Amino acid sequence: MLYIDLEKHTNHAKVIKDRYLDIDQPGVIKSIYSMGCLPNDEKRDYQHDSNEVLKHFLTRLNRFPLFVTFGGGFTNEEVEPFFQKENLCYTKIQPDKCSPFYSVQVNDASELERLLDETYWYAAVNDFYFLSFTNLLTFERKMVKGWFFKKERIVPVIRATKEMSFITMEHDFMGYYLFSNEACFDSEDKVKAFLPKGEGIDYYD
Repeated sequence: MLYIDLEKHTNHAKVIKDRYLDIDQPGVIKSIYSMGCLPNDEKRDYQHDSNEVLKHFLTRLNRFPLFVTFGGGFTNEEVEPFFQKENLCYTKIQPDKCSPFYSVQVNDASELERLLDETYWYAAVNDFYFLSFTNLLTFERKMVKGWFFKKERIVPVIRATKEMSFITMEHDFMGYYLFSNEACFDSEDKVKAFLPKGEGIDYYD
């Protein structure tokens, strides 16, 4: 059995802080949801489950183009031959000598499935992984605090707009967060309509 936990969050500031997100106008976000694949069987591959549920959600939504941006940690140029083989439109962002980020424009459900199947492991190892329906990211030089350091780095900044939605990943890719100020996601029922249903799937209330 796959259990999915859908929760609407009211303390937006806490979620944004806990997710280490840099948003230029956080106040425009009206709704935040977490959608998690809950472990109940040690034999399940929950990163794979999260990927399957995410693909289902985005395919049912059927809203393209979609922009997928990932990297900054374990990413290297070895992923570029895959983009070229699959004829995916991508941009490489490599500030300074850091590991590169890649932003891929996904034009249909087939491209989405191939890209997520190839790259979701970056989310599973907690690399930056971000999806949006318009290109919301810029990369800026900022001071970043760590456990034992404070240094200047190039970081992704989310440029909030009047109508937007974006998705970020939960730790270890056990689920994701949906941030939105659009009417299509202003209730839990509307979000749940795009998530999988049927035999072998249940939801926590």
